Amino acid sequence: MKVNQTYLYIFCVGSLFYIGAVIFYRLVLSPLAQFPGPRLAAATRLYEIYFQIVKGGTFTWHINDLHDKYGPVVRITPWELHIRDPQFYNTLYAGPGKYRNKDPLFSFIGYPKSIFSLNSYDHHRLWRKILGQFFKKNAVLEFEPVIRENTQKLCKHFSAAVNASTVLELNCAFHCFTSDTLSQHAFGKTLAFNYLDRPQLSESWKKKVNTMFEFCRVVRHFNFVADIAHLIPNVVSLLVRGYDDVYSMEQATRSRIQQLIEDFDEQEADAQRASNVITKPFFEMPKAIYPAILANPDVPLLEKSQSRLEDDAIFLMFAGTDAPSQTIAITMFHILNNPRSATIREGLRIASVVTTRLPRSAPDEILQYQQWKIPAGTFVSMSTFFILRDPNIFPEPENFTPERWLLEPDELQQLESMNWSWSHYLIGCLVRRFDMALYETTELNVKMVRDNFIGQTGAGLNNVQVRVLKEHP
Repeated sequence: MKVNQTYLYIFCVGSLFYIGAVIFYRLVLSPLAQFPGPRLAAATRLYEIYFQIVKGGTFTWHINDLHDKYGPVVRITPWELHIRDPQFYNTLYAGPGKYRNKDPLFSFIGYPKSIFSLNSYDHHRLWRKILGQFFKKNAVLEFEPVIRENTQKLCKHFSAAVNASTVLELNCAFHCFTSDTLSQHAFGKTLAFNYLDRPQLSESWKKKVNTMFEFCRVVRHFNFVADIAHLIPNVVSLLVRGYDDVYSMEQATRSRIQQLIEDFDEQEADAQRASNVITKPFFEMPKAIYPAILANPDVPLLEKSQSRLEDDAIFLMFAGTDAPSQTIAITMFHILNNPRSATIREGLRIASVVTTRLPRSAPDEILQYQQWKIPAGTFVSMSTFFILRDPNIFPEPENFTPERWLLEPDELQQLESMNWSWSHYLIGCLVRRFDMALYETTELNVKMVRDNFIGQTGAGLNNVQVRVLKEHP
């Protein structure tokens, strides 16, 4: 008994000594010890976990407060700096020729083979090249008929609500639109989710996506949670409220990838038996993303593995539907709440919904920022959410001021960072065709207060409700 107590005593003392040594190194000996910031944040990542888990995802806003106190550079974790200066953005997130790696702990969201979680520069660049071709201007133009068709399907639901007692919830409506559009782009028309074809607009996709991003905030800090959930999903679904929604969406996406692989293998086998060579893509234009990847001989076989495509497709369907859905809904809120000119561009700015920071390291380069030399390999992050709210660029940034975009073309190009065809076409169609009025909706229903990778409103407030008053011919 005494021997066991002795071993326990040695273990406890050793653990305390190890923890003390780690903290001493981080606070005194680390190359980042020179940078300003809270000492507790420099000592342990528990500082960030407190704001993300206990305080419900508020670390992004706390970082902004830290900049107000400490200046443009703040040490926010033992191994990460954050910079608040739009002029440094192109240095940190440099283009081709500048190696930038991700923080593997930060980029883990439960789907390790998705493009977001690929940490090495070379591997990430490979997948950006593979996927990027489907989002170039020409590819978007080729896909425009699908966007138009789904817009008309959505308009039918708005038409049905004219002068009726029905109240439409725009986040729900636009999630149906984006899930149908992106799933058709990703898997092909026969495997699209087709929420818009249902008699009523379903909250299903919105609920699944919101729940997924709630889990994402936890999984980033406790990676083992994702492993457990994927190992025993049925048990976790019974114990954790909402996980069954996430799991059902994952399974729906995995089954589509599996179906595409089986169909492609069958077609390839048929061609070989007939002694023919496949000379055209597996699917006709407009090309669906994953069928085209399977049919592309230039994509390495390892990158066509089922697990790779599944992880990537799940992440694409989650992140690629929620961000535009929220953006369009928030933009529509401001259009209806303050109908003035140039509203779409201002809506896209103020509705910037990616609240997470994006840490990058320059493995072979010392980054110079003002008087600070940032050691090679140090993770540095910035937050586009606050760049788009920088008062030096956008005076009174929290105000919805469309007139700020009425500039000369060259000035406008400096400010406009993205131009989503979905948003422009869909918003333009709805605004021209329908007269709408907000219903029991205020600024609180569109204000981002939580960072779940994608920004979220207060719990239960992400509802933009409207009544459709009139339809114009």
